[in-house]
Amino acid sequence: MTGSFMFRLLPFSKLREKLAKLSNSVSENRNHIRLFAESIAYCVVTGSLGWLAYEFHETVLTIERCVQKDPMLLNYKAPEYIFVDQATFTELDEYQIIDSNSIIQPTNPPVFFLQKWNDFKHKKAWKLLEITNKYKNSKLSWVATSQLTTMTDHLKDSDFQHLAQMSEAHTLVGLARSTNANPKFFLPPRNLSWTKDEILYKIRDLLIKLNESNEHKCLSYFIAYAFKGKQHDYYHLEDVPPDFGSMQIDNDNILQLSINALRHHCNNDTNVTAMVKLGGLQILMAIYQYLKHDEQVAEEIGKLLSVASLNRDLIQDIFLTGWISILFEWKNHKNFRIQSWANRTLLNMDDEDPINGNYMFGKQTVLLYPKNRYNKDAKIDVVLVHGLLGGVSFSWREKDLHINEPLGLFDMNNKNESHNSSNTTTLKGPVGEDMQNYLDSYKEVKAREWDLIGSDFEFVLNDIPHKENVKGNGPYSLQGNNSTVRQTALNEGYSQCWPSDWLPTDEEGLRVIGVDYSTTLSEWLPSCPLKQKNHRTLEGRTEKLMHQLLAIGIGDRPIIFLAHSMGGLLVKNMLVTASNSNDPNVRKLFEKTRSVFFFSTPHHGSPLATLNSAYRFFLWPSVEVDELRTDSPKLVSLHNDFLECLKDNPMKIVTFAESLPTEFTALKVPILCVPKDAADPSVGELYELPLNHMSICKADSKLSFVYQKTLAVIKTVAAYSS
Repeated sequence: MTGSFMFRLLPFSKLREKLAKLSNSVSENRNHIRLFAESIAYCVVTGSLGWLAYEFHETVLTIERCVQKDPMLLNYKAPEYIFVDQATFTELDEYQIIDSNSIIQPTNPPVFFLQKWNDFKHKKAWKLLEITNKYKNSKLSWVATSQLTTMTDHLKDSDFQHLAQMSEAHTLVGLARSTNANPKFFLPPRNLSWTKDEILYKIRDLLIKLNESNEHKCLSYFIAYAFKGKQHDYYHLEDVPPDFGSMQIDNDNILQLSINALRHHCNNDTNVTAMVKLGGLQILMAIYQYLKHDEQVAEEIGKLLSVASLNRDLIQDIFLTGWISILFEWKNHKNFRIQSWANRTLLNMDDEDPINGNYMFGKQTVLLYPKNRYNKDAKIDVVLVHGLLGGVSFSWREKDLHINEPLGLFDMNNKNESHNSSNTTTLKGPVGEDMQNYLDSYKEVKAREWDLIGSDFEFVLNDIPHKENVKGNGPYSLQGNNSTVRQTALNEGYSQCWPSDWLPTDEEGLRVIGVDYSTTLSEWLPSCPLKQKNHRTLEGRTEKLMHQLLAIGIGDRPIIFLAHSMGGLLVKNMLVTASNSNDPNVRKLFEKTRSVFFFSTPHHGSPLATLNSAYRFFLWPSVEVDELRTDSPKLVSLHNDFLECLKDNPMKIVTFAESLPTEFTALKVPILCVPKDAADPSVGELYELPLNHMSICKADSKLSFVYQKTLAVIKTVAAYSS
């Protein structure tokens, strides 16, 4: 036992001896060891500095290769953005593209454990941007854009600015048309800071150059009259016709009138292309920045951009001058008309939209729903057609408290919304903090009251008919357990367009199209050469409208028309024309129509057309009035043809007739614009409503008879179509 124990201790004693010798050796060579350690440290430090210098040098070279100032910007003195043509993504090679549903995933297991770290460093956002920029017009790009909009929680402002700089035109358009896109994705336009004199000089010079390349008499007269103090070679002030004598031009409104003249001239592709190439978009940006809070200027610019967007060759110009960020801002503008023009322009530039990307929305059509990208095709097209002196934002808005006030004739062409809300969730007017707290408490009280009421009751709809014909079948009420009853009672919002705001929430698969045709000949002269008189006739309007509807796919799916006043005559004439066409692409517009709603349509003429000439002049332009005389041969022939074509397509006809007069302030007397006999098409369902001519197309809520009847027919058509 003892021997064995000593045997195990011997190695340990030898180890102690060796350690002692090592300690003595270290002590003797301490200086040499210190010198060796210092040498290693020096090598590490100098190597690190050398590596940093190398990386800095490579970064500078990369920026020099990738960054440039676009030459077009220099030529037209546009905003001096820095655009990255091609970024290096070598550090992202650990990711690979799988398919359109799973854009990115790691290539090997070790990288999986670093994925959280990579996400934190935002590499995935840059990779998605690369995919969006590179794979244009593909499902891959569409999905990558959608995923990019969700990766905003951990991005810094500098990250957004970098991504915005690296984005191409189609990428920014896709982001602008994506739901819940972060505004930080869009660089603000460069602040031009031009003085008013500089802007006036540039826009005058632009108008003159445009007129020299393609003379337009209206523009010649305007320039001569508006810029009297300037010398012009090819027109003179004494040549200006008397019509311009009534135009009040002063220092306060000359910019607004100049931009209106520019829009009047740029009503075709040739003129708007010339305007863009002469630097007009930058001048428009300067005017917008100078008059940023003028909504009429914003609306005029929106119309110009919309016309420019019809030419895909001009999209890059719109992008480079910074207008996409403004259009994105206008998408949710409180003014519904500005909203509509912005959405129309963005949609025309978005050829990656899977449903509507192949359509071009002209000056008379606007996509009201869906406003953003949508990857599910619609089942039904609902088309809104307003009447004379109407418009999408005026004819189809929710009925308000002032709808029955006397109508000012001179203000009919300049109608402003009485509400500033752009959707159904905004309160009808601004309130203070105390009032807001009270309203919130009031909503809670109302909710509790509805809980106490229960659902064992029947709610009679608003504006139920006084009379209906034998085919009338309601609905006239809703059961208390219908969710619409309670939701409408608790909703404090206001809709600028009830068909697009309400119908898609109650029936899936709808595409809502607004028709927004002009009902005035010209803002300038009674004989404007660009707007011929025959364009105002029923046939002229029908041909133009039918062409624009076919261009956006109307006829590819079942159609339901909602038509107010003269809009009903347009729809009838369009359906008759399509039914007689030998072109299957045109005839489908008739064959696919499932229902037509007539809101006070003068099928047999209107008594307004028989008023004396002075009153007629104030109410409607003479061309339209001549066609609306009671029992005029043209209306009689059109209606007979319409009834005949119903034999080939027995579509559902629903008519709403007014029973209350409309008061006109200039006349000081109430007038029943379209009496029941004139509104009765002698086919389908007919309802006489306690509404006047202007309010009959304005539902006051989802509990309105007009809305519920419209919804019921749409549901029936949807069920039949599916």
